[in-house]
Amino acid sequence: MVLVSGLPGSGKTTFAKRLERERNAIRMCPDEWIEAVLARPDDEAEKSRLRDVIENLQWDLAKGYLAKGFTVILENGFWSEEERTQYAMEAVEVGAKIELWAMDSTDLDELWRRIEARNLTLDSPTWVMVRVDHEHRWGGYEAPTPEEIAFYDDGGFVLS
Repeated sequence: MVLVSGLPGSGKTTFAKRLERERNAIRMCPDEWIEAVLARPDDEAEKSRLRDVIENLQWDLAKGYLAKGFTVILENGFWSEEERTQYAMEAVEVGAKIELWAMDSTDLDELWRRIEARNLTLDSPTWVMVRVDHEHRWGGYEAPTPEEIAFYDDGGFVLS
């Protein structure tokens, strides 16, 4: 199992898609599933409700795939050590090896530059972000430490 941790704009999806191709893995991106079922792109309450539902559904599917020996990439963001540890412990229970890759989320302005560029290319307004939301999210991210990453079978820091 591969956990991809980082803030919006840090390159999680780009990195996860590359790993998906290289490893012939199963990639699960909650944002893609939410967008696929969301009736109105501006319905923030429904997006929030769906996030838990979709992430839980994806995790249930992932555990089944992991138990069968498949490689699964989860790009939920994994903003806290507690969340990352919970997923890791459950993956160990089904016999999976676990990797944690932390995307570089240290430069608020660089992340915002990428988000602004992405905002201009989105097919749907579902994930358009504004600066104030980005700044709020940035303060809530608990980046993995080298000691935490050392706990995993593989992983590291991805600089972009």
